[in-house]
Amino acid sequence: MTEKELRKLNRVELLELLLQMSRENEELQTRLKQTEAALAERQLKVGQAGSIAEAALQLSGIFETAQKAADQYLANVQALSARQEEISARMEAETKQKCDAMVERAKADSERYWDDISRRMEDFYEAHAGLRELLAVQTTAKQKNAP
Repeated sequence: MTEKELRKLNRVELLELLLQMSRENEELQTRLKQTEAALAERQLKVGQAGSIAEAALQLSGIFETAQKAADQYLANVQALSARQEEISARMEAETKQKCDAMVERAKADSERYWDDISRRMEDFYEAHAGLRELLAVQTTAKQKNAP
């Protein structure tokens, strides 16, 4: 921003500009401190390693530890998966038993209902013997009149 443009700004705009620049300055200071800390940490590690070979050996230990952690995690996941499969199999078996029991109950209910209806039909048929004779006569008459 040029000096001429700055002179045209009122106090509020100048204060806002100043606040914005102050925030940006704080952010840059924070980033600078973080970068300096990271650099110091790296320099310390390189100083401790002494050589590239020693640094490689230290990194190799980190990788071995990471691999062990990954292996342990994988074993835990597999154990959990096996437990979940056992639970699922048990739940499936229980559900099958419940379904089988429901089917058996439905069959038994159906048979009882059918027996009851059959018995009622027989009782009705026996109670109305005259109706049976009338039906037999009509059936015979229809058969004689049929061409």
